[in-house]
Amino acid sequence: MVRYYRIKTISMVLAISSLLVLLSSCNEKGTAEKIGEKIDNTVESITEELDESAKNTSKELDKAVKAVSEKLDEAAKKTSKRVEEVSDNIFNVVEAAKETSEKIEKVSDGIRNAVKKDE
Repeated sequence: MVRYYRIKTISMVLAISSLLVLLSSCNEKGTAEKIGEKIDNTVESITEELDESAKNTSKELDKAVKAVSEKLDEAAKKTSKRVEEVSDNIFNVVEAAKETSEKIEKVSDGIRNAVKKDE
């Protein structure tokens, strides 16, 4: 977008320069000087407006980038928290499986001992 304004500004400056060359050939220097001043003022005004527009565009882009960055940070925090919760749940399941395995082993040992006594 800024490139568009730069090209437009360059085109405007070239057109104005051409006008100045044509006007400089006029015999009435007073009129040419007045027109030159008006052209200078117009170019200055256009340049200021383009600069202001570029600044506003930059500010809006900065705001958008900041908003997206904040949303990504928030999503990352939520994801990290959820991964931690899942990890904790997996750990609890593994611990429960170990306890169950130990209990099954004790019951199995008890059954073996009971069978040996009966023999």
